[in-house]
Amino acid sequence: MNTDVNTITETILALERAALNRWNKGDVEGSLEIYADDVSYFDPITEKRIDGLPAMQEYFRTLWAGKVHIPRSQIVNPQVVTDGNLAVLSYNLVNSMHAADGSETEGTRWNSTQVYRRTGDQWRVVHVHWSFTRHPAVVAEGVQG
Repeated sequence: MNTDVNTITETILALERAALNRWNKGDVEGSLEIYADDVSYFDPITEKRIDGLPAMQEYFRTLWAGKVHIPRSQIVNPQVVTDGNLAVLSYNLVNSMHAADGSETEGTRWNSTQVYRRTGDQWRVVHVHWSFTRHPAVVAEGVQG
């Protein structure tokens, strides 16, 4: 079992980027494939924490499958903190969106925290938390922070 921080960081970031690339094309299965059976999840849309893979499958497949179309996204400021069996990945996500005229424009910016657990040689996500980098209402008001 490799406990080298650089190797773990590369592995975690590769998993995350692959899942995001699929998500951006409306394919929610990429994320679901890396979630553990006991995953827990928060995002700004959920009323409460979602617990367990079956509940995540229902949420993603019902609300998001085939509906996401993000031409480009960028993981900014990634950081992985690990003890060798747990790894906490945090980053900012910048999505590009298609404007009405067909050009690309910056979409909502996100904060992401993903907690990965290693079982054998497999890394799986056990907790996810998404939040707005700056809440859209604050941005609309022009508040600097």
